[in-house]
Amino acid sequence: MDILRNELNSFYSSQKLGMENLDSSEIERCKELVTALVSVNNACAVITNAANDSCYLYAGNFANLLGLTEDKHLYMELDSGDEDVIYERLHPEDLVEKRMLEYEFFKFIDQLPAMEKTDYKATCRIRIKSSDGAYKFVANSTQILKPSANGKVWLILCCYDLSPDQTNGIGINPCIVNNHNGEIINLSLAEKRQQVLTEREKEILLLIKEGKPSKHIAEILKISINTVNRHRQNIIEKLSVGSSVEAIAAATAMRLL
Repeated sequence: MDILRNELNSFYSSQKLGMENLDSSEIERCKELVTALVSVNNACAVITNAANDSCYLYAGNFANLLGLTEDKHLYMELDSGDEDVIYERLHPEDLVEKRMLEYEFFKFIDQLPAMEKTDYKATCRIRIKSSDGAYKFVANSTQILKPSANGKVWLILCCYDLSPDQTNGIGINPCIVNNHNGEIINLSLAEKRQQVLTEREKEILLLIKEGKPSKHIAEILKISINTVNRHRQNIIEKLSVGSSVEAIAAATAMRLL
C-alpha cells in the first residue's frame, strides 16, 4: 500500500545518477554523520541512496518506542529506497500526504542550483503506530544530504523524532523550510489528494465495493468491459496492492473515496 512510489521512482530515474562517477567515500562520510546524530538525539534517521534504491536506517531508543526493536540501538541496511519498516507503521491517511510532500519537495529541489539544494528541507507531523499499538505524533523532515557532483539528488536524509505536540489535528502540516534564510513555504495537499484517483477510477472502485462485476460496471457506465478492467489494473498499480479487494481497503483507509 505504498502510494505514489512509482512517481518517486520516476523522479530518481530522471536524475540519471548511473551516468555519474559517484564517490562512495561520501556515503561513508554521511553514514558517520548520521551515526553521530542518532547517538546524540536517540531518534531515528534514514539515509536513502537514490542511485541504487537502497537505504541505511539508524535509531536510538526511539526505535524501541515505535516497536522496531527491543534493543537500545538499531542499524539496518534495506534493499529499498524507503524505510519500509517505518512506513508500514504509518497511518494510511498520513502516508498519502507524506508521499505527496516528498514528491513536491523533490520537484522543488530539482530546479535549484546545486549549492542551494541542501538549504531546504520538507517538514511534517505524522502518526506512527508505537509498540503499544497506539498512534504517536512524530516530527518528520526530509532533506538532501549530499547532491551528486552534477548537482543531482543523490543521498537523502529523513529524520523521525517524537513530536512535542500530541494533540489531534487535520493533515500533516506540510512545509518546505529554508534554514539558511528563514523562508517557509506552507503547502496544501488536499486538492492533490483528490487527484490521486481519477473520477472514473473512483466510480469504478465504488461499484466494485458494492459487489458489482466488471460486466455490470461496464453496462452502468456505458463503457467496454476492457476499459473497466484497464481501470481496475490502474487502480491496483496506483495503490500498490494485489487485488481490487485490497484496493478498496487501501483507498478507504487513505480517504481517497
